[in-house]
Amino acid sequence: MKRRIRTAFVRSAVRGSLVPLALCATVSVASGAPDDDHARYAPATKSLTTAASTSPTLRADVTVRGVVTDTKGEALPGVNVVLKGTTRGVTTDAQGQFTLNVPEEGSTLVFSFIGFQTQELPASSTARMSIKLAADEKALDEVVVVGYGTQSRATVTGAVSSVKSEDILRTPAVAATSALVGRVPGITARQPDARPGAGSTIQIRNLGDPLYVIDGIVSDVGQFNNLGIADIENVSILKDASAAIYGLRAANGVVLVTTKRGKTGQKPTISISGYYGLQNFTKYPHPANAYQHQRALVESEQNLAQQARRAPNVVNDPVSGAPLTAAELEKWRAGTENGYKSYDYYKMVMRPNVPQYYANASLSGGTDNVTYYLSGTHLSQEALIKDFHFKRTNLQSNIEARVTPRLKIGTQISARYEDRFQAGVPGLDDYFNPFLSIFSMWPTERPYANDNPKYINQTHNVNVNPATYDKDITGPIQEDWRAAKANLFAEYSFDFGLTARATGSYNYTNFNFDGFEYTYNAYQYDAAKDTYFTQPGWGNQNPWRETRRRNILDRFGQLQLTYNKQFGDHGVAAVAAYERYDTDDRNSVIHTVPPNNTIPIQLFASQDYLADDRSERARAGYIGRVNYNYKQKYLLEVLGRYDGSWLFAPGKRYGFFPAASVGWRLTEEPFLKGSSVLSELKLRGSYGRTGLDDYGNNNFVVAPYSYVPGYDFPSGSAIFNGNYVFGVRPRGLPITTLSWVTNISSNVGVDFGFLNGKISGQFDVFERRRKGLPAAQYDILLPSEVGYGLPQANLNSDATRGLEGLITYSNQAGGLTYTVSANATLARRRDLQQYKPRFGNSINEYRNSFVNRWGDINWGYQVIGQFQSEQQIADYTVNNDGQGNRTQLPGDFIYKDVNNDGLINGLDERPIGYIEGAPPLFNYAFNTTLGYKGFTLSFDIVGASMQTFRREVEMRIPFQNNGTSPDYIFEDRWHHADPYNSDSPWIPGKYPPIRRDAAGHANYNNRNDFWVTNVRYLRLRNLEVGYNLPKPVLSKVGVSACRVYVNATNLYVLTNIKDLDTDPEISSNGGLVYPPQRLFNAGFAISF
Repeated sequence: MKRRIRTAFVRSAVRGSLVPLALCATVSVASGAPDDDHARYAPATKSLTTAASTSPTLRADVTVRGVVTDTKGEALPGVNVVLKGTTRGVTTDAQGQFTLNVPEEGSTLVFSFIGFQTQELPASSTARMSIKLAADEKALDEVVVVGYGTQSRATVTGAVSSVKSEDILRTPAVAATSALVGRVPGITARQPDARPGAGSTIQIRNLGDPLYVIDGIVSDVGQFNNLGIADIENVSILKDASAAIYGLRAANGVVLVTTKRGKTGQKPTISISGYYGLQNFTKYPHPANAYQHQRALVESEQNLAQQARRAPNVVNDPVSGAPLTAAELEKWRAGTENGYKSYDYYKMVMRPNVPQYYANASLSGGTDNVTYYLSGTHLSQEALIKDFHFKRTNLQSNIEARVTPRLKIGTQISARYEDRFQAGVPGLDDYFNPFLSIFSMWPTERPYANDNPKYINQTHNVNVNPATYDKDITGPIQEDWRAAKANLFAEYSFDFGLTARATGSYNYTNFNFDGFEYTYNAYQYDAAKDTYFTQPGWGNQNPWRETRRRNILDRFGQLQLTYNKQFGDHGVAAVAAYERYDTDDRNSVIHTVPPNNTIPIQLFASQDYLADDRSERARAGYIGRVNYNYKQKYLLEVLGRYDGSWLFAPGKRYGFFPAASVGWRLTEEPFLKGSSVLSELKLRGSYGRTGLDDYGNNNFVVAPYSYVPGYDFPSGSAIFNGNYVFGVRPRGLPITTLSWVTNISSNVGVDFGFLNGKISGQFDVFERRRKGLPAAQYDILLPSEVGYGLPQANLNSDATRGLEGLITYSNQAGGLTYTVSANATLARRRDLQQYKPRFGNSINEYRNSFVNRWGDINWGYQVIGQFQSEQQIADYTVNNDGQGNRTQLPGDFIYKDVNNDGLINGLDERPIGYIEGAPPLFNYAFNTTLGYKGFTLSFDIVGASMQTFRREVEMRIPFQNNGTSPDYIFEDRWHHADPYNSDSPWIPGKYPPIRRDAAGHANYNNRNDFWVTNVRYLRLRNLEVGYNLPKPVLSKVGVSACRVYVNATNLYVLTNIKDLDTDPEISSNGGLVYPPQRLFNAGFAISF
């Protein structure tokens, strides 16, 4: 009898599992009905009940199933479901579902979750229970994703911030990193290069590049940036010792990303959204016009002659060769005669109002046993440069199926295609060359001979002539990224609070580069003969053809046990896991000289370069974490990871990285509970250890396989007997003692809330101390005959210290709802210890010591004024230029003689700036949302300071690279009233007198605080006005929701470098980089 019952149950279970499994593989998952799914399990339940009834002494438990959500229908994982008066209970899974055996129908179940009001309901086995928990206005109701699980915001003891989907979508970001800017404290950001498809450079507390984990799988910033923005459900930021659970890769913090899922019991929902916008640069310096350029040539000769105490030479027009007399200069000023036209190469290179558009369609829903989310996204961003663009298409499929009441399987499958196209101008970074041409071209020379677009003009530097920036002239460069990723998991929930989960992931990424630079001729025009002519060597006669193929395989496997149980007032949760990860990266490059512009085939005979390389990496780790709370008031978390890296020698690959954090919710104490003013107060602290073996971009602490002795091949070469032979070279001493950098993180924080949660916030003080930074032991020498030195050792140390905070105010008045939030982060590195520092004298120690001093200090001269007259120069007693001031003119910089020795030299340099090129040390933001009767207004303001921008080359030196300069350098300068009369009075200006080919002059070759600026800015990053159409109107046409909006991004910026016409986020000291764009767009979101 028992065997027949068991067989019937198995058959029924198999039948019940086939349908969900089939649904996992098809889009038709939406057709399932809850009642049908429940009925599939009914025969087995009935048979078991019959078996139980054959024994008068046994009474079968009743099986209760259900789902717990919040009032918005969002699933609540981790809810305690307990049989009242007992310790029997379970917790809901990631989809809010639970299964519990109770003694009888109608038994009282208690549903409790921190941040929500507790409910008691009678158990029912006749229908699936659906419980909605209302948020407790006096508690923190947010569910936060943490490493290897989720927690209620109220029980989190680490420094964890999160960003929800609606906040991510508020900015029409091309890359996901840009969507995080200004959203939460702890994120420091900068966008130094904003070319199409590029994201922002973000760090957590200025610690370095963080680790990215997407749906539980270790990923990289490229995978994160190229997710479909609409597919992201939330992002959590682990900023302190809570990141230690990721071991060797968590030194710089962790970004946890969760993509969207369907919801149990959700009817099929189709959502469509999109926008269309127009882009322009926020700021970019404009080049001098033809008159400014010619006048500057004349002034330069006048100034150089006066400096050399000689008469000025005649200045000839560099294009026509004609002398630049006063009459000629006047013709250039008027610009009306033939041959005196000014060419604006900024306008020629850059197009205004270029499009950016986005579209997304998704299908989501769920039955009792299957949930699904399917999405497709397309993004297109044109560049302001003709024939340059970025396009990306994303597909996402997240499906989960409950095979049996306790067994669940699922998959997250994603794919993307990235299309980057550009014209093949000289050089492989073809965004740089167009910007270079703006200042390398003279505004007096034509892009086309005789202005005839059929003939490219042979200019003084034809390789930067924008007339060639056309894919049909110079050739194309096509870059394609194709990626496909599949995550598979199976999860089994036991009835005593334990869940076992196995996860596997396989990611394949392919990169194809196809470049072809054509030959082309350039011409000049003979006006006398009315003909165009060319010469050998004109134009581009150096073609190339290059292909690159790169294939990357990422494999990941994980076994995880999760335990969650409530024992009266005691809550216990635990995680134990093992995971391993490896990558196989193969790359090949073939470079040839093509025979013509037509045949793309790469022949062996025309090959001039071949490269083929392969790299591998592998990691494994054992993970453990235990959480305990008493009455949800006293909180404790202890975790650790035993982590290994392939970089180190066998036997030395693994390290243990522990952490602990505690919390105390004072508002749960009798003396504060029920307070009408203080609704939340939690003190928390954490301390933990992480590792670091990669500084970022494969900059490893120790090179792979350095522990292996032997020889490097190929290394060097020689000719033997007429044959070319590759050589080998001894590798040197095996590196077996150098290990990872150890990071000690400590954090003290407070979470608070007032007035029933209307005011909430957090404040943290933190330090990340690094020990064992690699350094050379300069005092231990090997004989030079050995051929190599000692390897580095773990010797130095530093610390990043800072503070961060967040405060939010939410309320409503009548029909108006509003939320105002502000956050800020200050974080800076301090060098602590340097291996046996040595200095020749005290000033050398002051200038070069790294011991107990803030890092990334910018040193230079202090400009205390400008010479006002030649007499002042003659009377000046300080040797300002190192040449007795014989090169000085009125308007030149006067440097501070700090040590009063009468000579300006390196002894007078002092700290004048902060770090260059990296995220600012201080970031802050203000976020505001208002809503009234379907209308919404939201705006985000971000700001930063304590970052340094140093001007060089085009933005500093007149006529750099035999080109021109920004118009303000040639306009707002010290100069004689008459450029042809050296006795005419000097007219003051901001910039020194113009000198051509004078990069070595004291004005330009000394780093000083005129050219080095500590940048501050406040940017209106996002402004959006939206309207939600009334639901009664929409329901008549079968639409559940519809929203329309207009949006502006990077609308305005206040900055102290406004006069430079440069965006404050760029880092290129010549300004030759693609700056952030101002985007105006209109969009919609509609659901059915």
